Amino acid sequence: MSGESAEEKKGTHFQRVAALKETRPYSPCRAACPVNTDVQAYVGFIAQGRYTDAFEVIRSVNPIASVCSMICHHPCEQSCRRCSVDEPLAVRPLKRFALEKSSEYRRNKRRLVEKTKGKSIGVIGSGPAGLTAVNDLADLGYKVTIYERHPVLGGMLAAAIPPYRLPREALKEDIDDVVAKGVEVKTNCEIGRDISLKEIIANHDAVLLAVGLSSSRSLNIPGVEGPGVLLAIPFLEDVAFDRKPDLGKKVLVIGGGNVAMDVARSARRLGVANVEMVCLESAEEMPAWKWEVDEAVEEGITISHRWGPKAVRREGDKVKGLEVVKVTQVFDTNGRFSPTFDNNQTKLLEADTIIITIGQMANVGFLKDSAVQVDDRGRVAWDPKTQMSSAKGVFVSGEVVTGPGSAIAAAASGHKSAMAIHLYLQGEQIEDHLPSYEKEKIPQMPPDVIEKINREPRMPIKHLPPETRCNSFASFEFSYDEETALKEAGRCRGCGGGAVVDKNKCMACLTCQRVCPYGAPVVTSYSEIRPEFCQACGLCAPECPGQAISMVSYDVREVRDTMKEIVGPLDASRSEPLVVAFLCSHHLGVLGYRLPENVRTVPVHCTSRVDVNDILKAVECGADGVAVVQCAGGSCKYKGIGQRVAARVERARQLVAMLGMGAGRVELLTADSSDGKSYATVCNDFSGRIMELGLRKR
Repeated sequence: MSGESAEEKKGTHFQRVAALKETRPYSPCRAACPVNTDVQAYVGFIAQGRYTDAFEVIRSVNPIASVCSMICHHPCEQSCRRCSVDEPLAVRPLKRFALEKSSEYRRNKRRLVEKTKGKSIGVIGSGPAGLTAVNDLADLGYKVTIYERHPVLGGMLAAAIPPYRLPREALKEDIDDVVAKGVEVKTNCEIGRDISLKEIIANHDAVLLAVGLSSSRSLNIPGVEGPGVLLAIPFLEDVAFDRKPDLGKKVLVIGGGNVAMDVARSARRLGVANVEMVCLESAEEMPAWKWEVDEAVEEGITISHRWGPKAVRREGDKVKGLEVVKVTQVFDTNGRFSPTFDNNQTKLLEADTIIITIGQMANVGFLKDSAVQVDDRGRVAWDPKTQMSSAKGVFVSGEVVTGPGSAIAAAASGHKSAMAIHLYLQGEQIEDHLPSYEKEKIPQMPPDVIEKINREPRMPIKHLPPETRCNSFASFEFSYDEETALKEAGRCRGCGGGAVVDKNKCMACLTCQRVCPYGAPVVTSYSEIRPEFCQACGLCAPECPGQAISMVSYDVREVRDTMKEIVGPLDASRSEPLVVAFLCSHHLGVLGYRLPENVRTVPVHCTSRVDVNDILKAVECGADGVAVVQCAGGSCKYKGIGQRVAARVERARQLVAMLGMGAGRVELLTADSSDGKSYATVCNDFSGRIMELGLRKR
């Protein structure tokens, strides 16, 4: 590897780790993500202050990363194994932090991608599914043209999600990444009005329909037709494009889902003080995310549960209110949606404007008289195994065929469609060759392991107070600052990133079994390390005499292989010692991450991963001193590692002494915020001691 640059070495490490990870069960957070974002990997990079590396992991599978950092429903958090310990990791806010810290790097990476395939693809719709497919196809070397009916790209992300939830500058970052690859864009282009589907098919070698669910469903009740009754999507489009409808003094929103929350909260921001929601479900049954409901209630929105719409009452053309009937049951005994009502219990909910948010459907009128078949319910006929419609060469993606879901789930559909189109245009079989996101995951932690894990509170996200945030459509959620982000990232247990054994090298010597604090290894004729027990501390890998243990989350050789670049060129005229410091990143957010310029920092998730060879490599590369900086006793992320780390440092000291350089050039230091010993403090003190020993001359 000596001929490789630092970036090439880093890429090689990533490839090694990525290849190993694909042979192992996924962490629960990664398995829960619809596109299998490697959460454990990018959170680990954040904890080390390696924000651009975190960006690369995030963006490698998710072209709408900034969007997801703002609006994702974060199934990864709901699957986090910390849920059984205290609180889940704040994955979405950490993603936002990493992306914002990498913004300049990200923009500088944008490049035109050469069109090498000689094929052209038309994509109708630029929502999450469309953007993802466009991104993948552009990367593969295809010429891609987007047809979007709105004046801007983004589909329903731009036209329906309110700016307070999704700031348009975040969406623009994702769109700019994709368009910069040389994608042709045609906005304000409605199929059937500005161009026909037949023309698009004739102009391209393949076509993708990614039109989403852009129309609202209405209700078949008396009085619903006429002024004062609006549908959700047209209303949200008015909000998105700064068209302000006259809503009166009281708005009533019918529905209990996330779209209903967007509508109600948008109405508040349009100056309506009295906003009420009415839904069939109880508070526990509402389909909206709990945090959305909580935030809406904070903003003064009232919710009437277990009432169903019966009729819109009017005085002339003017809406008077909504007559509702009591709901006795929403779901049948099999859990299917089947509401029943008590017609003897009715009441009138007064309102000036009623907004209906009971569901969405696709607008597929442009498919009339085309080869793409649509059933009586307005659904596009398609084959999930090939992503193709009934028309050869016309593919479909996203909610238009999958039904309502999350943006990241639509992105997963976009990935599949892009691969299907690629295989089709290359004349290869599609079926059984599309990506699958259903992955085996490691089990939950056993109770005896849970008991060994320190309880640490989740770092809260700050919001503008309700009375302030309701005055505008500006985002009301604050990003983590660097200190807070590092604290939160340190809570990650690294699930699924632990140790694996090469049985061909294993001597069944029992070393790993003796040193593991969590009882993960089981040794028979060779060692096997149980992933549900393993906490990815890395203690076992340096101890293995046969070098049979690798780590899933990192390359055990990474530090020594890149040490020359870490140390950098040596200045013979230097007046300060050049110090390499291995820092436990678990407390970077508490103990400081700003060190003197003469200190080359190597953040590690725990000092348990630092090998004697890593320390010696720093000395070999010219460091005047090497410090392994651990956190104070009792605050370590892992149990039972202190003695082993101390023994390794002592062994390195002995070897350095044998080389005639003095054992004092290597030290094990302890930082502790309780007595003011920050990383900077202990490294400064160590640097002073090295200065007394004298600078090394080569």
